[in-house]
Order: sequence, then C-alpha cells, then structure tokens
Amino acid sequence: DFIMDAKKLNRLFGSFVFLFSFIVFYSTVAPTVSFWDCGEFIACSFKLAVPHPPGAPLFLLVGRIFTLLPIFADIAKRVNIISTFSSAFTVLFLYLTIVIMIKQYLKDAGNGFMRYVPHLGGVIGALTFAFTTSFWFNAVEAEVYAPSMLFTSLVVWLIMVWSERSEEIGNEKYLLVIMYLVGLATGVHLLNVLALPMVFMIIYFKKYPLNQKTFIYFTLVGAGLTAMVYPGLVQGIPEVAESVGFFGLLLLLIALIVLLAYAVKNKQNFLALLISSILLVIMGYSTYLMIYVRSNLDPSIDENDPETIEEFISYMRREQYGEHTLDRAKALAESSNRKRYNGVWDFFWNYQVKKMYIRYFGWNFLGEDDHSSGFSFTKFFAIPFLLGLAGAYYHFRRDWKYAFAVFVLFFMTGLAIILYLNQPDPQPRERDYSYVGSFFAYAIWIGIGAAAILEWFVIQTKKSFVSRLVPASVAGILFLVSPLQVMVKNYHSHNRSGNYVASDYSYNMLQSCEKEGILYTNGDNDTFPLWYLQEVEDVRKDVRVANLSLLNTNWYVSQLKHKEPKVPISLSDKQIKELAPIPWKKKTIEIDIPPELAKREREIYRNTFKFARPVEQTVLKFDLSPKLFKRYLRVQDYMILNTLYTNKFRKPMYFAVTCSRDNMLDGLQKYLRMDGLAFKITTVPSWTLEPDTLYKNLMERYRYRNLNNPKVYFNENIMSLLQNYRSAFVQLANYYLSTGDRKKVTELMRKSREVMPPSVIPYTNKTIGQWMAAFEIYSGVSNPDSMDMTKYDRQDLQSIGELLMRFRSLKSAQKIFERLVAINPMDVRAKGYLVDIYGSNKEYGKAVVLLEDWVKNNPNDKVAKERLEEYRQMLHPEENKAKPKR
Repeated sequence: DFIMDAKKLNRLFGSFVFLFSFIVFYSTVAPTVSFWDCGEFIACSFKLAVPHPPGAPLFLLVGRIFTLLPIFADIAKRVNIISTFSSAFTVLFLYLTIVIMIKQYLKDAGNGFMRYVPHLGGVIGALTFAFTTSFWFNAVEAEVYAPSMLFTSLVVWLIMVWSERSEEIGNEKYLLVIMYLVGLATGVHLLNVLALPMVFMIIYFKKYPLNQKTFIYFTLVGAGLTAMVYPGLVQGIPEVAESVGFFGLLLLLIALIVLLAYAVKNKQNFLALLISSILLVIMGYSTYLMIYVRSNLDPSIDENDPETIEEFISYMRREQYGEHTLDRAKALAESSNRKRYNGVWDFFWNYQVKKMYIRYFGWNFLGEDDHSSGFSFTKFFAIPFLLGLAGAYYHFRRDWKYAFAVFVLFFMTGLAIILYLNQPDPQPRERDYSYVGSFFAYAIWIGIGAAAILEWFVIQTKKSFVSRLVPASVAGILFLVSPLQVMVKNYHSHNRSGNYVASDYSYNMLQSCEKEGILYTNGDNDTFPLWYLQEVEDVRKDVRVANLSLLNTNWYVSQLKHKEPKVPISLSDKQIKELAPIPWKKKTIEIDIPPELAKREREIYRNTFKFARPVEQTVLKFDLSPKLFKRYLRVQDYMILNTLYTNKFRKPMYFAVTCSRDNMLDGLQKYLRMDGLAFKITTVPSWTLEPDTLYKNLMERYRYRNLNNPKVYFNENIMSLLQNYRSAFVQLANYYLSTGDRKKVTELMRKSREVMPPSVIPYTNKTIGQWMAAFEIYSGVSNPDSMDMTKYDRQDLQSIGELLMRFRSLKSAQKIFERLVAINPMDVRAKGYLVDIYGSNKEYGKAVVLLEDWVKNNPNDKVAKERLEEYRQMLHPEENKAKPKR
C-alpha cells in the first residue's frame, strides 16, 4: 500500500488545490484596469494616494510594492495579480479548514481509504468555491475583496488549528495572531471583523461548559468584543486622539503596555490575553496612519482630504455617504422603486433578502441565468447546492457545535450584512461581492457533503475487493460534477484575458476632449479608469476630470479650484466650506459669450451645415429648474453654473456621454455637441456634431482593442456601453449622407465593422442596429442578398427598407421588401413600398402584378384599384392614347 501520513497528504492535496486554482485565475486575470473601484485602487497604490472612505491602506501599501515589480509591462496587471494570489491562498486555507472540520468528527480517518476522505472532501469543497461566480469575479481584478477573503480564510483556519491544539501550552499564540490579522485586515476591508463571532463561538465550545447561562453570557461577551474592534477601536482611536491629542493617545498606549506587564507578572492570563489582543489589533490598524500622513502631503487623489483629526474621523465614519439607518421604513421611503412594494415587510423580503442575497446565493451554487439577472436550476443541476445542503445536515448530526460555528459565519457574513446595510432599491451595481464570506462558509458544507458521500461508500465497500476503487471512482465523479462543472460553465464569462474595454473606453473619452478641457463625469465607471490613465499612464493629464457626484462635497470643490489642472471657480475658500443646496425657482440664465468665439463657432457651423443659418447671439441663454425636491439647486448644478460664468469659455467644457440627462443642466442640453464619447458645451444651439473632429476621433484617435475578438467575453452591460461607439458612427454617417459623401459613409461603416463586428458585439439597441444595417447596405459594405434574415425580425427589415428608401437606395430597398413579401404575402406595408419602388424604377409590369394580386384578395380597396388602373395606363400608354375622350 502507498501510505502517506496526514501532513504529506495535506501538502499534496493542498499544493494541488493552490496550483489548480492559481493557474485558472492567472489564465483569466484582467490584462489592465477594469471598471468600478479598480482604477481608483491602482492609481492610489501607484501614487500612495487617498481613496474613498474608509480607505484600504494595507492594500495600497502592498499594491505599491507590486507596482514596482517588473513582472508585467502593464502596471494595472501587476496590481490585479494581488487578487489572483490572494484568491488562490484563500482556496488553500478553505481546503485546510474543511479537512480539520471533517477530522473533528471522523475519528477513524487514519485507516484504509478513509484517510483520504477529509482531503478529498476538502478538495471538492474548496475548488467548488474557487470557481463560484462572485469569488472568481473578485480574483481577477484589482479590488480589495480578494485580499479581504484571504484574511477571513486565514482567521477561520487559525481558529480551527487552535481548536486542535487548545489544550497545549502556548495555544494562545494562535488567538493572538488572529487578533493581529483582524487589525491588519481593517486596512483592507472591514468585512473581516464578521469572522470574529465564529472565533468566539469555537473558543466557547472548547473552553466552557455548555448550558443556557454560559451560552447567553458568552454570546454577549463575543458581541461586545466584536463591537470593541469595530466600531470601537477602528472609529474610537481617532476620536480619542481628537479628545486627548496624539500625546494623550501615546500615554494611553503606554498605560495598556504597563497593564499588560502587570497581568503577565501576576499570572492574570485572561487579562493579559485581552490586553495583548487590543494592542495587536491597534498595531494592525496602525496602517491607517498612512492615510493621515499621505493626505497631509496633498497627493493628486485625496478623497475627503482627511488631513486633520476631525476630517479623519469623518473619513472613518464614511460621513460622505450620509447617515446610516436601520429603519426599514426609512430605507423604503428613500427607494425610487418604492411603488413596487406593498409595505416594509414586502420590501424587506422581496428586495433585501430575495433579490439582494438569495439571488446571489443562487448565482453561486445553482448558476447564473444567461438570459436574466436571476439564477438557473439547470446550469449546475443544483449539484453544489445539494452537496452543501447535505453537508450542513450531516454536519449538524455528527458535530453540531462546529456546524453551529459554521452557521454563525454563514449568517454573519450573509443575512446579518443585509440586516445591517438596509439597502434601498435600486443599488448602483450588483452587490454579490459583499457576501462572499457567506458563500465561503457554505463551501465548507459542500466539502463535508462530499466527504459524507465518500464515507458512506468506504463503509459499504470496506470488506470488498473494490474497497478503494469504488470510493475513488465516486470521488472522481464528485470532482467532475461539482468543482469541474462549475469551472467549465463559468470559465468563459469570468475570463477577462483580452478585455481592454475599461481602459480603451476611458482613453477614448479623454481623447474626445480638446486641450485643457474640463470633463464632467457621472460616477465610478467613467471616473476611476480615467484617474488610472492620468495618474499611472500619464494619458491626457491636461484634461480635468470632475466627478458630478463628488462635486456635491466642499473638499472636492476646493481641490478642483486649487489643484492642477485647475477648474475656474469664483468662490472663496470660506464660501466653498459653506456650500449647501440653494433654494431655487426656475429662471433664465444668461452667460456672456466672447465675440470672437461666437463668430468662430458660427462660421464652423455654417461650413458644416451649408443651408443652416445659426442665430447670432452674444449670450448663452437657457432655463434652469431646481432638481432637488423640485425646490433646491444641487451643489453640483451650482458649481457647473459657477464654472460656466467664471471660465468665460477659456477652457472647453464637456459632459461624458455616460452622464444622465438629470446630471446635466437641463436647459444647457441644446448647446451640447457630440464629439465622440463626450458632449462639448458650445455657443451655438442645436449643433449636433462637428464632422472633422468626430471623424478624426472615430477613425484615428480611438482604441478598440479586441472588440472584434470572438474569444473575449463581454457582458450585457459592456455590450450596451459599447453601443455609444455605434451611435457616433451612425450620426456621422447620417451627416455625410446628407452631404452626398458616400465615400466617407463607406469608410465609417468599414471601420465600424472592422473594429466591432456584430458577430462579436451584437446590437443591443434595435434602432442603432437598423441604421447600421441600412448604412452598410447603402455603402456597399454588405448587401441584402447576403443578409442573415434569422438575425432580423419583420419590424427590423421593414425599418431597414424604409431607411434605404430614405437614402434613395431603391434597388437595395426593393430586395428587402421583396423578401418581406416572400415571407408574408399579406404584408400590406411591404407591398405598398414595393409598388412605389417599381413605379420609381418604371417597372410598371411588376407594380401591376403586385396590385392585381392585392385587389384580387382585397376587392373593396378603392385606393389599390385606382393605383392599379394608373399603372396599367403607364404600362400601355398607346392604348390610353387610342381611347376617345369622353
């Protein structure tokens, strides 16, 4: 027999789990910056800057080290790989945790094939978790959630190691390491604190007699100790520093050290352990000094500007995001979708629980529905879910104490977050990443469920000649149907390799702006990747990105005013500090236009639109209504207005195409000109585009990497975002159509099809799809004979045909309508258009045949009869002449 001891088996299977998951994650890692917070974290790592509250100083310090490693040419990928390593190690620690969990109740795990059962269960549980949708998503981009899960997995594994050695001398070292890790973890994400209740539960089960009194007592103590870490120490230390100063804080730390020495000397072990834990949490938490120190050095990104103790406290409390409430009625009232719900309970259950947790749970263990945002029972055939359910049941039967501890972790990192966050509907993005700790806990039960099945087969075949073959075969089947199935079915949708959309889209947005432009952006996705490009890759640093959401805060307005490139703002620093929504009634705004600029832009407009005569005006005139409760002007609106007045058109001003209409000054919209991925504020109303600028952007300046690569995965949101390119191509093609420049239309359509073919990026907007198809046919890039009719419904073909008639491309339109009539001989509109086309082409015989067939089936159609007679006369003019006049 080939027999290994437990340590060798752990190393063998652990190495397999780590390497297998790492190779898969590495093969799917994003090659550059991704959307959401990734650009911000990479830029802040590169510059050691200050990200959004409450920051992630440890992540930034580690990120800074990785930016210096010459492992990839792309700085963003160097930071992305942190998540890849973190996730692979998380999978390893999950495997080790499952093995210990199983060995807690499987006492005969040292004999025969049974020795492999804990390890095989660990492999199946850990690798199933590795390839779940939420965890894998975090594993391939520069976000804090993968390193955060690494800390959680470390804490869970260490408490399990402690549970094995709790009777040994010096076992406290594991608990102390746990507390230090929790302190460190606050410098990545605060979610890790939620692992502490499980830690305290295992300590309780190991060290204290089990009864109702001790359970209640220890539950309260555990809750108190968890609260001591957060919000206690995390938010309390800055407040203490504000009250007693840094010197006073230092004295308090010295007092704690003296008290620790006293406890050790007098052998007061619990007190010594408690104070040591507090000091270690503080030591780990001390990475937050980086935020304070770096803010005082005024880095280019300095969110909330926490350079005083008061501002640092506000930063740690996340006051920028408003007051947090546990009142569900208030959360419902704040929900713009509140009319969907029949009260607080309906809102809580159907939105907060079902949509914002159960749906995500289903994504991970049942599978995401490819055609909706829900989950699908058929994707994984519910196998991971059923394994976990069986594992939970079996775990509670065999070892209810540890099963309860796992349940505590499952609840605290899942539904407890739902209860605490109290999220209104809608949220700006999917929030499944917040509950990965809960999915981690469920994966423990998947491993136990797999082990339980293997254990049964080992027992059943114990005295058989197939005592190893059958359990080994079952293990192979379980590996195939759980982790391998999940990996294979999730691989394409989680493969970011070759995906440059965030980088290129942001690059193109910056390139849409003229020199020293001011670009107003909407939110995270049109701001953070731009910050990355400017701060890390030095792309278009002359353009000032101004985020409209942050523009409601005084610190950000101050930075826009004082930091290069500066935004023209007339307010004093005192006025900026006092900024607040302004009572407002609809009024007409008039902003003087420099005469030379007005003349120059009118001249360009006349040259662009030959037959148009722009109104000569010396002021930019528009109406402005209040948007906040329909009574107040938002700070962001006031600041745009202030900059318009102060700037006097010296710097070009833009809105990103991703800005909602609500985020633009309503009356100003008639002055916006589409220059690609940005709308420029002009002095001429209804100036929709400037062809030379837009042509150069689309054809020369923009990057479209891999948008023509069928191997690269693009989700539905990305597909919708990319339609903005097509919208620009269509609008410019329509302009060249109006000038009769077929050559330019052809160039545009060829470029569009070359960089973004519909086979890779389908049309998500039907209207754009119809226009693109019509322009491609008009320009000769495609033709009606080769069109795949299965890709178009009847309405699409009808619209394409009508557009071709509008383009005076009658032969192509004729082919479209003839195919429509062939599909449906009773299509009255298609037949009507065909009659018109035949008439225009003087093909009167075809028109007559079509009308005769129609009149035969519709004898009461007088209009058709009149047209039939008209075309008959045109077909036989000599007969018409021969008839005597009456």
